[in-house]
Amino acid sequence: MKTKVIMVRHGETEWNVSCRFLGSVDIPLNEKGRRQAEYAKKALKDERIDVIYSSPMKRALETGEIIRGNRPLPILEDNGLREICCGKWEGLNGKEVEERYPGQIALWGNHPEKIKIEGGDTFQEVSDRITETFWRIVDSNRGRTILITSHMICLTLLMMRFKRTGISEIWAVKPIGNAALNIVEVSDDDKVEIISWSDDSYVPEADKKGSALVAGRHDAGKE
Repeated sequence: MKTKVIMVRHGETEWNVSCRFLGSVDIPLNEKGRRQAEYAKKALKDERIDVIYSSPMKRALETGEIIRGNRPLPILEDNGLREICCGKWEGLNGKEVEERYPGQIALWGNHPEKIKIEGGDTFQEVSDRITETFWRIVDSNRGRTILITSHMICLTLLMMRFKRTGISEIWAVKPIGNAALNIVEVSDDDKVEIISWSDDSYVPEADKKGSALVAGRHDAGKE
């Protein structure tokens, strides 16, 4: 029996709009972000969901609450689903990071596998954490349909693990849009089939962010 995992990135926040490194800062959704979550809710209205997990951050929790709708299910918070911590960069945009830490934005964009932000996580640490969390959740819910609300970097690194793509390629893979669906099916022998990667076809163009990932530029900002 297969286990279906539906993973949704949170909706937009004001710091997404201003391209500021968000990371572990607990910012809520903005109005567009709530609309995006409503679109995801409609896209999943006929989906059987047995259990819901979320990052404890407001933007992910609110996204999960909106998608849950009237389903009589608790939302289980899991720290393993939280976003990458960007340490000293949090609250800054790409230009401000470059001014304070010359050369680091270029390293972030060109060699993400080498970046180590002061006080923050590495991409490898986040990849290991989200992978361990995914399998722990799956093992506790075999044969069920699981909804997870999390974050862009976390979900991108997890999907890259499934594709056996190295961290150095994070800016080359398909960006995960706000409130986009990432769906996988896991077999009893732990084979993972990717059903969709960043499907936001149900979100009207006017409510989509222009670019989900911006790397190696002064206007780069963490989602």
